Amino acid sequence: MPRIMINFGIGVVIGGLALSACWGWLWLIIGTVGVARGVCSLRMVMNSLIVGISPLLLGWGIWWMRAEAFSPNAAFVAGIFVIPLLLTGLSLRPASDGRPMGLHMLAGMRRLKDELLAKHHECGDCGSDHGAGSAEESP
Repeated sequence: MPRIMINFGIGVVIGGLALSACWGWLWLIIGTVGVARGVCSLRMVMNSLIVGISPLLLGWGIWWMRAEAFSPNAAFVAGIFVIPLLLTGLSLRPASDGRPMGLHMLAGMRRLKDELLAKHHECGDCGSDHGAGSAEESP
């Protein structure tokens, strides 16, 4: 029984770390595009890189420490899905306005992504198509 609980706990930790690493890699891609366009600083890329790499290193360290006695089993696999399922369940809870909290989080992510990628809201979300040679400047 203790071995099952340890494998389940390791699965929970590794599942949470994997989710955190995916979050860091997502924002690394968005930040890299923002730096390439010149709309955000290199600090965004560096922070995202750290958030993407550090959970992977921690997960690798846990995996390495348990490698001798570790064999993936049902308890480990069940543990991997705990944190993603917990976040999914929390995102379905209603916020103060009655809408699910997950929709608020997605709207916030969309606003931050649009701000980092300099999307123009005044002209119908054209992206960064303004500038020399765009169709709006042609006679």
